[in-house]
Amino acid sequence: MKKLLIALMLSTCTLFSFDKVSIGYSTTSYDSNIYDLSLITDTNYKLFSLPVSLELAFDYIDSTNNSDELFISSFQPVITYDFNKYFFIQGALGFAYLSDKSFEDRKFGTNFQFKQSVIFGYNINKHLSTTLRYNHISNADLDDNNSGLDIFGLNLIYKF
Repeated sequence: MKKLLIALMLSTCTLFSFDKVSIGYSTTSYDSNIYDLSLITDTNYKLFSLPVSLELAFDYIDSTNNSDELFISSFQPVITYDFNKYFFIQGALGFAYLSDKSFEDRKFGTNFQFKQSVIFGYNINKHLSTTLRYNHISNADLDDNNSGLDIFGLNLIYKF
């Protein structure tokens, strides 16, 4: 019990060093279940006058066809364009690490991959947002095996 409380305290301290936390459910074009947790921090930097945030994401992919599973850790800078106080669009380009070089019948070639994201969002209130997200993960043809992953998902974001 003591170890559980220490782990809970450490994870809570880590969580509060970020500005936002996102939980989501996604699927791929071949019907795998994906569960993700993202930690997001806002920066004071701007790119083309657009605010930049940093996203650290952890995804778990569970195959619906067999017992395959895949873990993905990724990091990417995200730029945001606000249409108004409710609607926004985001774009991101970063890196991902896959726990295995294959999943189901797909072969990725390397564990290290590139990750691109396009995100459409809606601010529900000052603390909650929801997003519709598209991620593409591949090795950019650095290896002959480059099946890649196309991921479509929904996320709920809580802003501290």
